Amino acid sequence: MRRIGFVVNPVAGMGGSVGLKGTDGNSTEALNRGAVPHAGERAQAALKQIPRNGITFLTCSGKMGEDILRAVGIAAFLVIAHPLQVTTADDTNCACRKFLDEGVDLILFCGGDGTARDVFDAVGSRVPILGIPAGVKMFSAVFAIDPAAAGAVVAGAGTLPARR
Repeated sequence: MRRIGFVVNPVAGMGGSVGLKGTDGNSTEALNRGAVPHAGERAQAALKQIPRNGITFLTCSGKMGEDILRAVGIAAFLVIAHPLQVTTADDTNCACRKFLDEGVDLILFCGGDGTARDVFDAVGSRVPILGIPAGVKMFSAVFAIDPAAAGAVVAGAGTLPARR
């Protein structure tokens, strides 16, 4: 059975639609300008490509993972992190460290370059990571070309490499 850590930055990408360079530290301003979150939709598009059998997801409560898994009908998940209502980079870091402690085979995250940096800061090269693109600044090579492609990569991965 494969274990995948799954985390979503719920405010990723909101800044671009309202003239900000991202939402790093600007999520309140983005919301005040009328931005609408889309990271959850992008994460759902990826998850819909992944077969339901043989995978257990480890995730965060609420909009950082649990809500999205439920929305696409994935029942095989464990909530191992409980961020507050307003989430931060620290929540992503904490979740990723817990994923490592639980022995995940892969971390699948949804966000932008800031989220990619947060995930890498927590796990380094100890486990493969794959990004579902949802941000404004998409320069990291860790991202699939679109959400469906991220799901297809996970679906086609077969057996993931053993954790070091």
